[in-house]
Amino acid sequence: MRTLRGLSGIPFVRSPDTTSDPFAELGKSVSVDDPRKMLEGWTGWALRGRATQPSATDTDVRFEATVGRYQTSPAALLQILAERSRAVAILSVEGQNYEGKSGQWSGTGFIVGRNLLLTNHHVLNSVEVAREARVEFDYQISGEDLLNGDGRTLLPTQAFKLNPERLFITSPTEKGLDYTFVWIEASASDTFGIVPLERSSFTVSKGDFAFIIHHPDGQHKQVSLDDTDVVGIEATVLHYASDTLEGSSGAPVFDRRGRLVALHHASRAWNKELPEGGTSERINEGIKISAIAMDLETRGRRGGADAGYAEAVLKEVLGSDTLAGFFGGHGRRIDTEKPAPEAVVDTYRGTNQDLDIGFWNIEWLANRWQQPGKLNGAARVITDLNLDAWGLSEISPPAIEALVARIRETYGEEYGFALSEPDSASSKQSTAMIWKTSSLRGERVEWPSEVEPLFRQRSDDPDLRIEAVHGKIFDRYPGLFRFTTVGDLPPYTFFTVPLHLKAMDEGSLRRRLASRILARAVEDLVAQDALDVILGGDINAPLAGGDFTAITEAGFAILGAQDESEGAFSYIKSPKSAIDNIFLSPNMRQTVGKVDYFIVARDRTMPDYLGISDHRPVAVRLSLAATNRKVGFDNNDLDKVIRRLLTNGSKAERSKPKKASSRKLSSEPASVARNSLAKTSSKSSGSSATKKSAGRQRKSQERSTAKRAASKEA
Repeated sequence: MRTLRGLSGIPFVRSPDTTSDPFAELGKSVSVDDPRKMLEGWTGWALRGRATQPSATDTDVRFEATVGRYQTSPAALLQILAERSRAVAILSVEGQNYEGKSGQWSGTGFIVGRNLLLTNHHVLNSVEVAREARVEFDYQISGEDLLNGDGRTLLPTQAFKLNPERLFITSPTEKGLDYTFVWIEASASDTFGIVPLERSSFTVSKGDFAFIIHHPDGQHKQVSLDDTDVVGIEATVLHYASDTLEGSSGAPVFDRRGRLVALHHASRAWNKELPEGGTSERINEGIKISAIAMDLETRGRRGGADAGYAEAVLKEVLGSDTLAGFFGGHGRRIDTEKPAPEAVVDTYRGTNQDLDIGFWNIEWLANRWQQPGKLNGAARVITDLNLDAWGLSEISPPAIEALVARIRETYGEEYGFALSEPDSASSKQSTAMIWKTSSLRGERVEWPSEVEPLFRQRSDDPDLRIEAVHGKIFDRYPGLFRFTTVGDLPPYTFFTVPLHLKAMDEGSLRRRLASRILARAVEDLVAQDALDVILGGDINAPLAGGDFTAITEAGFAILGAQDESEGAFSYIKSPKSAIDNIFLSPNMRQTVGKVDYFIVARDRTMPDYLGISDHRPVAVRLSLAATNRKVGFDNNDLDKVIRRLLTNGSKAERSKPKKASSRKLSSEPASVARNSLAKTSSKSSGSSATKKSAGRQRKSQERSTAKRAASKEA
């Protein structure tokens, strides 16, 4: 093992700011109502623990006392850090560094996936450098030698080679986020495990701790556990006083629960007072994992040679970025030519471009909301996914009030709510909508009078003349809710209907009737108000069973497993079941187009919800930035374009020599035609089923137009 020094003079991404509130650089565009309260919600368990600690007084002398600031961590942290330290390695590198100078240097890296190593760009700055790098694990003192006070004897190391030809994606040190992911053989993770990547933005607060496992100055593996204060928090970086040296670059930074929160990359001189009252001569900077994930999303959307690598890495990133919402940067339009740190900040600020709608059956919350685990778990999931509106099933009036109050008290988020059955018994399972008051204004409204009685119909009504299991068609009344955007969002008004239909085989007939009634009701609603309608929730049957043929034939866009695979919908859990779905009215599909409107985030995971409900939340992003764009052309439009091009070409031929005319026809007008045809091919073409659906939509609209005309004549 060669001991090499790390590179020095690495520039910071952002200048340290220890006086501003967290995420101050986002200004008023921050997507949460109160970032300070949100931090307390996610990290407050530690603060509450400290607040309950007894302190010694003159009249109450104790053997145990807090000296200065109370600083402890759960004992389990030692176990977690010990396990994750195994995945940390020393990198010995030579070649041309990120500044173009030849030499040798060392750094730190760690395994984050089966074939994935993470370090800094200034440690591995090119494919050529990565190809020749040496990666060694277990370069450390044994526990026995540490107890004996012998720091000279080291464990035998295991070395692995990197293969950047298989995967290599990097962000520059200057004007970038200074990270590199590179392929490493799978036997490394099989032997030493991985450090999981997580998106979460609200992991640590100022005054909390940042623990680092690293190889300072090319030495054996060490851990920084003392004077590890976090002194600054921004959207892209953390600043902390943890001790490091050259060679620590590329090390993992952990919070007090042992979760990876940042990639350490640089330090500089800094003489400031710490929260304890002492001072630090240096300050360190780490790139937040959530910012790296956001940058990878941008690179994947931008395309290019490394887009596939970005998608491969994102599959290893867990969780939801609360600050950006479940969908992160998907569907947001930003200037991708900006430096990476600026692009990440702009993506966080782009909350005025989209609207996120979700549906979730929180099983038994209706009468179990007084159980702290159930209520707190539901509040945590809803806050973490940070959607603008939720349609919720299996709730009750007191349950929904308690849920909204708990979210406000714990995380500082303000939600409005309305119930489908506001006068129902407190123990009855029902449905409701909740919404963020910072982005939406909502209300429960009545269905058109012609169709409203259908929602209270029973399947055993003798007038229906059918044989059926006794019971209401809609056991839970499907409330109708109208929403209008507020604040900086583009003007947009729409309806939602949270559904919870009858379960099991006995409900099949009732589901078919419900499907027909909903299709008819939405048709009347659209004809009356000309607004988009979103139906969603627990439909209790796979689509393949045919119970919802009426909705399909009515021209609805049904978002399910197939749509997810085509990039139109997002499941939080792998789409192995079609019990929970979202249905979109035909006019929505016609107005804005499925390709631009519905955003997919297939790489997302949210494992914690499974402890609260067997049902997975389902969500869709409406990209409002696309609503004013013309999506494509119908056949008549294309015929007009072609006739115009032919006319222009004929005029050009008559007015210019043939040679010049030929050149004219191959320039701009033809280019415009090719672009128009390309858009039409990608956005208007589809399966025969889609074309039939479009035809049904046109017929439906013709019927509605005729109906309105007849009404006026009458």
